[in-house]
Parts: sequence; structure tokens; C-alpha cells
Amino acid sequence: MKGKILGIILSIACLNLIFGQELQEGQKRWSSENKLTIDDFKIKISDNNNEAIYSQFVISYSAQGFDFLRRNLNNRIGNLFLGNASWIDTTKIETIDKQIEFQQTQFNLAEIHARKFRKRLFIKKWKISKGFDIMNKISNEIMTEFSENRLKLIRETESGRNQKKLTEWKEKIANELKELYEFRFENKKKIKRKK
Repeated sequence: MKGKILGIILSIACLNLIFGQELQEGQKRWSSENKLTIDDFKIKISDNNNEAIYSQFVISYSAQGFDFLRRNLNNRIGNLFLGNASWIDTTKIETIDKQIEFQQTQFNLAEIHARKFRKRLFIKKWKISKGFDIMNKISNEIMTEFSENRLKLIRETESGRNQKKLTEWKEKIANELKELYEFRFENKKKIKRKK
């Protein structure tokens, strides 16, 4: 009887893992190779009341009861671009490629925060066994930090128009992504704790 119950629980957990990783229509997972394009922005507008281009990002997470036993939790935290909630007004933008590149810079910034989430969760993963409150707490902290840094990026670069500041930000983002490399979504290897 215990074996059957354990088998059912493991089957449900495996199905949840398989289906939980699929992207929904319009979503795009962050990737160093697969950059944002004009086709990723599903809402096309021509409206003077809105910004010419806007991207919606979400740092999502999911966990199971025994996840604290996993090598790492990198693939439990996703950094997604939501194309169905993002818009572009091609009639207002002279340099569409530069504006999409600026949105990609923001997506890269979101990836830094997703990796920080993965790192914090890795450090505190044993607390998951006591409940998922730790994930909620880290998620709230990360989303607050991302929003503050995104606003700072937009202000300091004047929405990507100040090329000098934008170059500085891109270098800073690239360096942080390298520092947090082992916490990328694709990494399934065991992460060693640093002392």
C-alpha cells in the first residue's frame, strides 16, 4: 500500500515537473543567444497616450516538497518576457532596433535578479522543507530590487538614449551575469557551497 501511494506521488511530481516547465503562448525564456525581436511584442499600438515600447517581465518560481534535496533549484525559477503583455508602436520609433536592444538590456537585468533569486534560494533551500514562505519572501525582495534597478537603468540612460550611460550599464550587467553564471536556468550541475 505504501509503495502504491509513493508511486502515485512520484508520478504526479514528475508530471508536474514536465508540464510546469512549458512556456505559454507569447512567453519567451531569457537566453544569451535568443534575443528579443519585434515579433515578440504581441501588442501593436499607435497611441499617443502610451510609451512607444514597453516590456513586461516576470521572475516566476515553482517548487515541490522534496526540492530541497535537489542538486540546485535553477530550473525552478524562470525569467520570462511576456509578449502578450508587451507592446510596440512602430509609428513612433525611428530606431526600432535600438529600442528593442534597450528592452533586451532590461531583460538581461531581470536575468541578474533571477540568478540572485536562484542563489538565495540555494543558500536557504533547506528551509523549503518547513514550507514555501521562504520562496515568497525571496520573490518579493527580488521583484522589489528588480523594479528599483530597472527604474534606475531607465532614468540614468534616459530610456536608452544616453549611449555612454547605456554602455556602462551593459558592461555592469555582463559582469554580474558572469559572476552568477552557475545560477543560470540551464545549469543542472551540483553547485558547491562557498565557505
